[in-house]
Amino acid sequence: MPSAIDRLACGLVVLLLCTTALAGPPLSIDDPGILDPWQLEMIAAVTSTKTRAGDTWQLPLIDMSLGVIEDHLQLGVAFSRVHVHPNDGNSESDTNNPALALKWRFVNGEKLQMSFAPYYVFGVSRSAESIGIGDSADVAVFPVNAEYGVTERWRLNGEVSYVRVQGDEAHWFYGAAVGYAANSRWDLLFEVAGTTDSTFNADFVEVRAGFDVALSESFHLLFSMASDLRQARGEDELDLNVFFGVQYLH
Repeated sequence: MPSAIDRLACGLVVLLLCTTALAGPPLSIDDPGILDPWQLEMIAAVTSTKTRAGDTWQLPLIDMSLGVIEDHLQLGVAFSRVHVHPNDGNSESDTNNPALALKWRFVNGEKLQMSFAPYYVFGVSRSAESIGIGDSADVAVFPVNAEYGVTERWRLNGEVSYVRVQGDEAHWFYGAAVGYAANSRWDLLFEVAGTTDSTFNADFVEVRAGFDVALSESFHLLFSMASDLRQARGEDELDLNVFFGVQYLH
C-alpha cells in the first residue's frame, strides 16, 4: 500500500496538472479577478513536467471561464490530453482529469480583493491511472484567494486551499506571488507554492517565475517555469515544469 508520502507525491502531480489550468495561468495559484457578465476567457496551453521518473506533457490543455454575475461570480472548466514518457517504460497518452470550477469574489475593495474558488477534479479511468496518467480518485479543492495592490505597479497574491482526495486524507495547497507591471503590456510574475499533508510532516515546495504579455486587448501570451525547493520524495523530485499558453478574451 502506498505511504502517505507516496500519495502526496502522486497528489502533487495531479495538482500541478490541474491547478495551473484552473488557477491564474501562468501561475499555480489563482487571483480573485472576475470576468464581466458573459465575457468568455479561453486559454490554450502546453505544459511539460520533468522528474527523475520521466517526462509528462499536457498537449493540448484547454481552460475556459465565463463571467456570470458582475463583480461576483464566474464559472470554469478545464481538460487536457496527457502524454507520459517514463525513463524505464513505454510512452502512453490519455485524457487527464477534467475539472469544473466556480469563483465567488466576496471582497472587492480598491486595494484588497478576496475570492472563494472551489473546483472539482473528476478521476480518470483505472486504465489511465495504471499508465501514470492522472488519478482515479475524485478531488475536491476549496481555495481562498487574495490580492493586495501595493502600488500601481506592484501587487501581492496569496492562496490557501483545502484539498480532499476521495478515499485519502486531506491535503493543503498554498502559495504566494508577486506581480510587477513593467509597462502597459508586460507583467512579470514570481511565485512560491507548495502542498503538504494534514499533519504538515510531508511537503513539497516549488518556485515559479514567468510573464504575461498583452499582444492586444483580446490576446495575451503566458509563460512560466518552475522547479522544486523541497520535495516529499527524492525519487519523484520536480526538475522542471514549463507552462506556455495563449489567452483569448471575448
